[in-house]
Amino acid sequence: MAFEHPFYFLRHGETGWNKERKTQGQMDSQLNETGRAQAQHAADILANEPIAGIVASPLSRARHTAEAVAERHDIEITFDDGLMECHLGDRQGEPHGPWLKAYWTGDYDPPGGETYAEFSARVWSAMARAVARGPDILIVAHGGLWLAARDFVTIEPPLIPMPNALPVHVRPEPRIWRHQVLGGD
Repeated sequence: MAFEHPFYFLRHGETGWNKERKTQGQMDSQLNETGRAQAQHAADILANEPIAGIVASPLSRARHTAEAVAERHDIEITFDDGLMECHLGDRQGEPHGPWLKAYWTGDYDPPGGETYAEFSARVWSAMARAVARGPDILIVAHGGLWLAARDFVTIEPPLIPMPNALPVHVRPEPRIWRHQVLGGD
């Protein structure tokens, strides 16, 4: 499945659980003070970009980040459950551990959660749906989506892990996503 249009990607701002290195998955953790400031900064960076629409994960950390951008562009947000972070089952809420790295390589399936392969396929389809809407769609979601994209394309230059609230503009080519970090120092 090829992505035919350039698009923007924005991971949500920081949450308390990000800072504490606790596994969020699909638990609905909130942006902390830093995360709210990051969302506003991302909105400032994107203020003059030609954002044609916003498609976001419905989890509040992504929703509130998307709302900061939408307010600047005076556009509606479409929410897509397919853009939610991986469901890590019984491991959600736990501190990061070696099992998490094994999850990202497909070598661990969390009890009560989704496999990495299920997650990767789900989010790839959701991102493709978003980008198929036309050029310059902004996807506001989670770092795991950026990781999962590596199963389908090469990301140039490498940007792993995806920092919180760092907007990137992606120019997809067959098998490669070339991106530019916006507002980076």
